[in-house]
Amino acid sequence: MLYKAEIIAPVNTAADVAIGAPTHATPVRMHIAPGLVTRVWIGFPQGCYGLAHIQIWHWGWPVWPWTPDQSYHWNNYMFTLDDRYPVTDEPFEFVIKAWSYDDFYTHTLTFMALIEPAAPIREISALEMVLMNRRLMFEHMKMPTGE
Repeated sequence: MLYKAEIIAPVNTAADVAIGAPTHATPVRMHIAPGLVTRVWIGFPQGCYGLAHIQIWHWGWPVWPWTPDQSYHWNNYMFTLDDRYPVTDEPFEFVIKAWSYDDFYTHTLTFMALIEPAAPIREISALEMVLMNRRLMFEHMKMPTGE
């Protein structure tokens, strides 16, 4: 499934890159389904001239790029990143942060993610769990299981 979000990088919003926390950034929450992120696109329109910046976060940590003191910024360019990033636990959302050093124009940046759905999880019954634990215990003790 393809997810898309657009985020506005407001005029003259600063970023404190030294501590990895953009200030005055406009976070956008992009709700997603669990699965495996296989490709990401990050787009910058004509006129940004490297002044508009973006970071994508998950679980309170930066994902694209991986370090909090980094960000993507460019002009009239679409980054295409092949990845294998698992999204297996809640919250099922990316937090997109954008800011701009431009003192006159706002910029609308684009983030897209292609997510392959997660395989359904099969419920394990209590009996299956007991039998599995018993088998593992017998294997560990090197005892015959009677099978």
